Amino acid sequence: MAKQDANKQDSGRVEAAAQVGWTASMASSVAAAFGVQSHKNRMRDFEHGDVKKFVISGITLTFVILFSLIGVVQIVLLGAQ
Repeated sequence: MAKQDANKQDSGRVEAAAQVGWTASMASSVAAAFGVQSHKNRMRDFEHGDVKKFVISGITLTFVILFSLIGVVQIVLLGAQ
């Protein structure tokens, strides 16, 4: 039992020391945008994440979706002629 408690404490220290990187923040932004963000990842983001990374990730994701939609509409309009 004590060994399990020690393992939990060690993993907590490792997790606390780890910051959320750019790829993780982008993945979290995508997951949150589509409504499939897990509770575990959301808690990790709020505890260890950097707000600037999530703002930049969100803005980037918004532009990617916007320009993708514009591209699809243009392709459909060209095909309709």
